[in-house]
Amino acid sequence: MTERQKPGRTISRRKLLAALGMTGVAMAAGSGIFRSDTAVSAQSVSDAVYKDKGKEKDKENGKLQTLLAESLPFCNVKDFGAAGDGTTDDTAAIQAALNESLQGGRSHVLIPKGTYKVIDTLRIYRNTRLTLDPGAKILRCHDYSFLVNGDNGSTYQGYEGHGNIVIEGGVWEGNILLYPDAYNGFGLARGRNIVVRNTELRDIVSNHGIDMNACDNVWIENCRFLGYRDGTPDQSRDYPEAIQLANHTQAGFSQWGAFDGTPCTNIVIRDCYFGASGTAGTQAWPSGVGNHYAVYDSFNSNIKIAGNTFEGMTFAGVRSFKFADLLVSGNTFSGCKRGIMLSNPAGNTESSKDAAGNQTGLPQSSRNVIISDNIFKATLAENIYCVGWPKDNAVYAKVESVTITGNTFEQAVTTSSNITMRWTNNLTVTGNVFRNVYRGIWLSYVSRANIGDNHFQDTKTEAVYSEEPDADYKNKGHTAHINIHHNQIERCGRTGIYIQSMDRFQVKDNFIASPATETDNTRHGITVANSAKNGTVAGNRITKAPSGNQNQYGINVTSTCSNVQITDNNAEGKTAPVSVQGASNFDGIYIHAPNGTRYKMTIGNDGLPVYTPG
Repeated sequence: MTERQKPGRTISRRKLLAALGMTGVAMAAGSGIFRSDTAVSAQSVSDAVYKDKGKEKDKENGKLQTLLAESLPFCNVKDFGAAGDGTTDDTAAIQAALNESLQGGRSHVLIPKGTYKVIDTLRIYRNTRLTLDPGAKILRCHDYSFLVNGDNGSTYQGYEGHGNIVIEGGVWEGNILLYPDAYNGFGLARGRNIVVRNTELRDIVSNHGIDMNACDNVWIENCRFLGYRDGTPDQSRDYPEAIQLANHTQAGFSQWGAFDGTPCTNIVIRDCYFGASGTAGTQAWPSGVGNHYAVYDSFNSNIKIAGNTFEGMTFAGVRSFKFADLLVSGNTFSGCKRGIMLSNPAGNTESSKDAAGNQTGLPQSSRNVIISDNIFKATLAENIYCVGWPKDNAVYAKVESVTITGNTFEQAVTTSSNITMRWTNNLTVTGNVFRNVYRGIWLSYVSRANIGDNHFQDTKTEAVYSEEPDADYKNKGHTAHINIHHNQIERCGRTGIYIQSMDRFQVKDNFIASPATETDNTRHGITVANSAKNGTVAGNRITKAPSGNQNQYGINVTSTCSNVQITDNNAEGKTAPVSVQGASNFDGIYIHAPNGTRYKMTIGNDGLPVYTPG
């Protein structure tokens, strides 16, 4: 966008360090980033983030550590004439203090307690630490951004713009009742080594709290992002993010830089709160962290979002838009429309263009996503919504390698699935708790999935449901290699596990109690239907409800399916324990004769074994 434009859930230190991995360890470990004991931290950050990319980056990171060491002399804005009385124009005084770093050294600018009226955008430059004392407030009395890291018209490649910057403390007040134009809070572009911490941004119109473009090694911690208003006449800006992580394009951030699609990388957002401010005419943010635009073959990457609280987001708490190497861990999502969206560009859209603006016509999707140890409460639609895109049956972009583990979903029953996964490959959903959700997991065009050791309680429809709803892509092998195992499903209104249009699957060792209670004697504990093939349903325990509506069959395999084996299940149903239709489907085991002939062994109504070659 142009320039005109409660603390989070606590996560344990050990779990945080494990979640952040080496990239974030240096900033979190030993509080080295916060105190003067920085020698080890500086080396660790360099090793973890930059590895063997050169001593120059080590040197730059060392400058950031020096800024954080609290050993620099203060440059007090009041010594430059700032009044801090809320009525005097303090813009020139604050800017003069910020300009000190342009003399070639490092500067620590201090803004004491008070309210500082500013009538233009402030500009911060490399090697600057800006500290607002408790009780300090910047009062925006103009139509533009609070603060940007550079001068208009400059050209920077890579991450060589103004970096080694710390912004900390205080309140940045949007004052939008008097200055209602659209604006970004902080505009950051082309910088490396940036810390934003312990600060509050209040009331943004139509854009972002922090608009980050092509930045590397950024740490945002313990900040509060409060209040948003859609200032468009048609209310079309219902999606912006408090923190936007973006490729640098002219359409996105036009003030300076090379508009070559360079992404953001190595980002940590920790222990922040995203919500409402209470200012008249505002709401909570549409989205907390994310993006809504992409550049083909360029990925914002190595992004870690940990220990934050997202409250009342009207679009989504976290919205990845084709991010790579994303960790979302230890957060609380409360009363959001959606918890986490893994959005991806379809072909022939603005986001399928390359950095030169050429239309590729191709979809492209995220890869390597971990969603772990979060709490989701009272979400209005999906808690996790992940969608890749096809171009046709031969060319498609599945979201690659998604792990969802250790989360707790406490969702007031809606009409949306708790987890929706479409066009995804290498999916793991393990060790989660689902309570009072509409549907546990919806799978469409998902391949190589491991769904195990989850606990579902009081699900309104199905715990696990697969479907290929689009006729052009149905039964073409896009849903395949699915393993559903060791789940506990207690009380669900419809079928516990519903398999459709799936090739090569296993449903094993699940415990299903009181399934299909929405209606009597019509649905089942496990259903395999609609041309599913080459699967095994084994070792499951299915018990019907003790009273009231009950499931018709424990396990039901329909005649459109093929090569489905049912074996070693302990199932109950009001009509019968098991119903298997279709010539190649059977309830029994495979055995082999000494000569290598394979047989299906089943049991006849007389209780005697029946051997059928095949």
